[in-house]
Formats: sequence, structure tokens, C-alpha cells
Amino acid sequence: MKTSESIERQESRKREEKNTGLDGDSSAQFKEPVSEARQRSLANLKPYQFPKGVSGNPGGVPKVDVAAQLARAIIEGNQELIYKAFVKALSKGNAYCLQVLADRGYGKLKETVRHERGPLADVPTPDLEAHIQELEAKFIAHLVEQGYTITKPPQLLPAAADDSKVQ
Repeated sequence: MKTSESIERQESRKREEKNTGLDGDSSAQFKEPVSEARQRSLANLKPYQFPKGVSGNPGGVPKVDVAAQLARAIIEGNQELIYKAFVKALSKGNAYCLQVLADRGYGKLKETVRHERGPLADVPTPDLEAHIQELEAKFIAHLVEQGYTITKPPQLLPAAADDSKVQ
């Protein structure tokens, strides 16, 4: 809780800041004074500072990837050595080495997920068709109840002829 003394101290501190020109940096008045050596080192750096509003890195991030260039140069200069190292690793059965080599040589394989078994896989086809007709009848009745006019009953899409296209 603020007392009248703390409020008065705060107001006098604000008045002092305005008079000394600290403008918002209230922590500056509590800092130690800067030593002469520090002032000289700051003065020495002054000529090397960038002017206000001028970027220190006008070109931005370099467009050349030096690490990639070095890696390419090493690989291109030591193809025989790299070949022997891969053969040695493969002969020891290194599966990671085989994967890296295959991915680089032939591209990564796309992962496909195929769902083999649906929830109605055990239901015999005649029962399934009867259940579908029952659901269609309920759906049509619901639409009529909502005020829609049904001129043509809805039809299911035909089953996919080629299972290999299903992913």
C-alpha cells in the first residue's frame, strides 16, 4: 500500500529525472559513474560506429552457403575414398548406410498407408446391403420430414474397380 511519503518520493524522483534529462531511464540514476578508462575506450570506438539509420549488414545474410560448397568439394575430390567407405560399411551390414545410399540414388520412397480391414469386414454382403437400404430409407424420410421434395432417391457411388488406387 502506498503511503504519502512514498508517493512524495516518487513525484520528487520524477521531477529530478525531468530536470536531469533521463527521460524514462530511471535505473540510470542508480548506476555507478563511468570510469575514465571506460570513457576513453568508448571514445575510441566512436569513429567505428555506424551512423543512425544505416545497417551494419546492408547485404543481409550471405547468399552463398560456404559449408555446402566445402562439403561438395570434399565429396567431389574424394569419390574413390567415399566409394570404398560405403562398400566397407555395406559389407558389414550397416542398414543406415544402405538407406542413405538408396535415398540419394533413387529418391526417398513415399510412405503409403493402406487400411486393410474396415469395421464391417465381418458382416456378410447381403446383411450389409440390407442395412444400407434401411439407412437410405431413414435418410429419405428425414428429408421429407424437413420439407424437401425427393424426385430421385440418392445413389451410392460404385465400388472402386481397382484396389491398387486406394491409399
